[in-house]
Amino acid sequence: MKGYRRYIALIALLFGALVLLEYFRPKAVDWSQTFSHKDKIPYGTYALYELLPGMFPEQPVQTVREPLYNQLQDSTLSGNYVLIQDYFAADSLDTNLLLDFVHRGNQAFIAAHQYNDFLQDTLHFGTAFLNSNSPDSTAFYFTSQPEQQEYTFPLNNNARYIQVRKQAGHEALGRNKAGKLNFMRVPFGKGHFYISSVPLAFTNYQLLTQNQSSYAATALSHLPVQPVLWDEYQNQGREEDQSVLRVLMRHEALTWAYYVGLASLLLFLLFKSKRTQRIIPVIEPPRNTTVDFVKAISSLYFNHGNHKNIAGKKIAYFLEHLRLRYHVSTHTLDEELHERIKTKSGADAQLIDQIFALIASIEKSPVISDQTLMMLNNYLEDFYRQTSMRPKAQV
Repeated sequence: MKGYRRYIALIALLFGALVLLEYFRPKAVDWSQTFSHKDKIPYGTYALYELLPGMFPEQPVQTVREPLYNQLQDSTLSGNYVLIQDYFAADSLDTNLLLDFVHRGNQAFIAAHQYNDFLQDTLHFGTAFLNSNSPDSTAFYFTSQPEQQEYTFPLNNNARYIQVRKQAGHEALGRNKAGKLNFMRVPFGKGHFYISSVPLAFTNYQLLTQNQSSYAATALSHLPVQPVLWDEYQNQGREEDQSVLRVLMRHEALTWAYYVGLASLLLFLLFKSKRTQRIIPVIEPPRNTTVDFVKAISSLYFNHGNHKNIAGKKIAYFLEHLRLRYHVSTHTLDEELHERIKTKSGADAQLIDQIFALIASIEKSPVISDQTLMMLNNYLEDFYRQTSMRPKAQV
């Protein structure tokens, strides 16, 4: 037993070491492009969101977790609406309200790799991918800066560029070193759209790892100093609970039903986990079915109404009994046989005469009545009783 304890302790020690190793080992870098202001991973926007109060001093920065349609229905709302995401996928209703918001004199700053067709058709632009391995294709500069300072990013990380389909006041604000447009201002009504095709330039990796925070700051500096609406609905969804059980948790009755169901399941597992003995089947003792068999056969004969057949069987059984018991020949039922049976059996002589007379009458008749059958049965039963040799159940 001591040897087993040693092995068990060693296994437990190794298991604990494995758990600690898994817990403390360096976590793999998550390169998902979430663009969420809550994420500190390389392609989150936590750093930029923290810098916004300094870029727009004394102005509120509000995080929006509602669709554009819900948020922008208030016609008195004003400010800078900022969206940074992989794909601007708002539907036509949301896009229409965003267009109305800008048309009233507000600003919309959108940085995305791709845009929905409705916005592209309205503002007459599109995006394309620059198929180039040249590092210059990812070196950016602002056309509005006289010195044209370059901002270098990892190769092909920001290779998307903007194509203007129809000139309608579009103003180039930034290009890559290949000369392709990647940041522009588009007037719309009393306001402006600021369109960027390089959303990765605003992520944590670019601001912190690449030490290029001045690019994001310069791009956002084109916006007027006014309240900022930071859209997170496209990246995170609504503020409400995203759990699959949110419908159950929203209604008290469903919540209680859920908890009661869980408790019942735990109790069921607790009791069923115990070792239970298999049910022992009840074995009934063998049942004597002889009487039932006789009743079934007699009912069969009775229903057919062939009393002569039944009488014949009873007579044959009686003669067999005489042969075995008294060792006489029953081939001929004559007077000599009668006298021998009277002498050997000790039964009433008149009863024996009645039996043989009734047998002779039955053998001559083609059919017999049920009264005759009953009479034969009574005579034979009296004979067996008087000779104390009642036979076994008859068929």
